[in-house]
Parts: sequence; structure tokens; C-alpha cells
Amino acid sequence: MAAINRLTTLERVRDWVGVTTSNDDLLLTRLIDEMSRFILSYLQRPTLFQYIFSDIYDGLGQGRQTLRHWPVQTVSLVMVDNIVIPASSGNFSSGFIFDPWDGLPPGRPQAVSLRGHRFTRGYSNVNIVYTCGFVVNNEPQTIPSTGTYTIAVNAPNGSFGADQGVVYNNGGALVNVASSPTEGQYTVCDGVYGFSAADAGMHVQISYSYVPADIEHACMEMVGERYRYKNRIGEISKSLGGQETIAFSQKDMPDFVRTLLQPYMRVLAI
Repeated sequence: MAAINRLTTLERVRDWVGVTTSNDDLLLTRLIDEMSRFILSYLQRPTLFQYIFSDIYDGLGQGRQTLRHWPVQTVSLVMVDNIVIPASSGNFSSGFIFDPWDGLPPGRPQAVSLRGHRFTRGYSNVNIVYTCGFVVNNEPQTIPSTGTYTIAVNAPNGSFGADQGVVYNNGGALVNVASSPTEGQYTVCDGVYGFSAADAGMHVQISYSYVPADIEHACMEMVGERYRYKNRIGEISKSLGGQETIAFSQKDMPDFVRTLLQPYMRVLAI
């Protein structure tokens, strides 16, 4: 699995499980990848991070189409019968509009509505292209005037997941580099952005995808459970000195984790 789809980090899992050495880092990293895949599959989502979807639907003559993925950031194309429907310019003008996201997880399914048009009846005659994902857009920050010239993002609703770009307040884009940024460049590692001394004191806007806190906790729970399971593989219960018996759950997912994930589950059969 690409690191971009990991739902937690090795450091957070170590802290949660209570591991104080690096001896099992390889195992824990593998479990993070496996449980991240498991959770995304359960949620029926390819990713939680910013991604551009191009969906095909059957037109049913309706004026509103619910999208398959959420939260939706922007809609870039609505096409019906190979005719591009423009975005409505407001004041009930002809075109498409979409339900805005309130910016808070878990969000809800959103829809595109048409004014002055219909999703005419047809087989696979509707194409909607949109950007989706749990994203903080244009978080305002100021590069320190002295010191290391680093910024840790606020990440108010969950841990940093993936960089989505940095711009100056005037709109000029900075370039992401691997190391040693110069003017107009930056580095990023686990939500900490590094800049050049030449940009000291500059006001910037940072955009990034994140893992909602409850999903990350669910992933840590699953990793911790599978990590401990290796010491009791196949055991249903264990007797302690003949006076007490411990029973182990055989469920594929703890009820607590299932409850955490349920609001994020994509259940639309469209």
C-alpha cells in the first residue's frame, strides 16, 4: 500500500500499544498497512484523501444526482448526453450546483442539482467529475522569522495525511522538494512544513488531507488487536491457575471499532 493511504503512523501505534523498542517496527508497519486496507475496504472507499473521481451514471430524468463519494470539495464537470452543463452563476441561473460540505467529519453524501436542465433518461449518459476527500484548504500560517522556519499544521479534525500544496497569500504556489528548500520551496514530513530562510516571515496558506480522528483510532485499535493476537493464535480462552478463565473475542472487528467507522461507511448502491 502506498504510504498516502496509511490511516495512522508507526509512532502513534507504538504509543497506543505500549511498545518502547524498535524491535517490532517492521511487523507494526505491515499491520498498519493491512488494517488500513481492511478499514478502507469495509468503508467501501478507495481513499480518504483528496482524489479526483470521474463517475458515470444512468440518467433517469431527474434533476438531482447523489454522488458516490464524499466529502465533495469541488465539481469540475457535469456532462449529460455529451453536452457540458455549466456551473450556475447564482441567482437561480441555469446550470449545476452541488451541496456544500460543512467542513466537519464524517460529512454526508452530497448531490449535484440542475437548474434549467435534467439528467435525461439514458444508459451511462451522465458523467460527473469531482474532487473529494477530507481536506483542510488554505490554512493560514506565517513562516517564522527566525529559528528552523518550520510550521506544524493545526490539523483540528484529525492527523495529517497528505500534502495538497502551499501558496503565498498572493496566490503564488510554492514547490514541494525533498530537502534543503530555497526561496519558493518547502518540505513536509508528517504535517511539519519546512521553508527557506529567504521566505522568513512570509504569510502562506497550507492545504492538506487528513485522517479523521475516530478513523485513526479505529485503525490503532485494529493494529493493537492483531499485534497481541500473535501471542494467542488459535486460542479461544485461557485458564489462569485454574481459578480464572479469560475468553478471547473471535469477531473480525470489535463492536467499538465498528461503531466508530459506521458514520463513514459508503453504502450508496448507485
